[in-house]
Amino acid sequence: MTKNVLFYARSSTTPHLGACFETQLHYAKRFIKQNGWSLDAVCRDEDIGEVVFTAQPGARKLLGHIEEEAIDVVLCHTLDRLCSRHAVAERLLHDLRAKGIEVWAADPGVQIKANDLIEYYCDDQRGMFGRGNPLAPMPDELYEAEHLAPLSYGYRYTGAFNADRQYIFGFRKVDADAGNAVQQIFQLYAEGMSPAKIAALFNTLGVVGPHGKPWRDSMIRGDRTQRTGILNDELYRGRSWVPGRDCFDFVPALQLVAEDLWHRVKQRQHMAARGVAK
Repeated sequence: MTKNVLFYARSSTTPHLGACFETQLHYAKRFIKQNGWSLDAVCRDEDIGEVVFTAQPGARKLLGHIEEEAIDVVLCHTLDRLCSRHAVAERLLHDLRAKGIEVWAADPGVQIKANDLIEYYCDDQRGMFGRGNPLAPMPDELYEAEHLAPLSYGYRYTGAFNADRQYIFGFRKVDADAGNAVQQIFQLYAEGMSPAKIAALFNTLGVVGPHGKPWRDSMIRGDRTQRTGILNDELYRGRSWVPGRDCFDFVPALQLVAEDLWHRVKQRQHMAARGVAK
């Protein structure tokens, strides 16, 4: 019976650790042809290091096809090109099995089953599945990002090991590049530059905006009364909102903007509202 196949590839930035996208696709197409299947979709991500599985655009596209139940097989070149860690592979296979979708690896040409994952990730240290490490600093739990509240621009989730060597995910920390952009926004605005001009400058310089989108005036300006927009987010001054308590906790590790700069920005916003400044 002809099966509809979704091929997923994750390009390697270090060629000696994994095949490039073109190589993976070449062998996948040959394997699909040998089995008389049909290539229905291709999803692709870059191997950018430690990242939550669902944060990758190719993975999101893959999960969308799963929800539509339009495919019969998820195919990868080697299992590590689909899931770099045991935890995410286990959850993914569970969800696929519930929808009757098979997972295959073109090399070595076998169907991947949940019972085989321990061997692939933990026991087969010589093969292409042997790079799994339960104590690696960032486990790719399939749905961990969806269980946590979205973070303000400038921050990211991370985790740490407890005394029992269990990895606890969900801690917040400053993202260096985005955090630097936040500081520049506050400084430029305090010095007289409008949100529209700041957005245009950042787009010209190639600074990545929130959610990877181009910068817009509204992202920066926001609404003071609703506490929206970069210039109105209390977290940048280290004040973390406490749900249900109608108050803030002060978190010094998350502070990106000094109090004097924050108040200079608030003063300019007040003047702008009165028509004195733009």
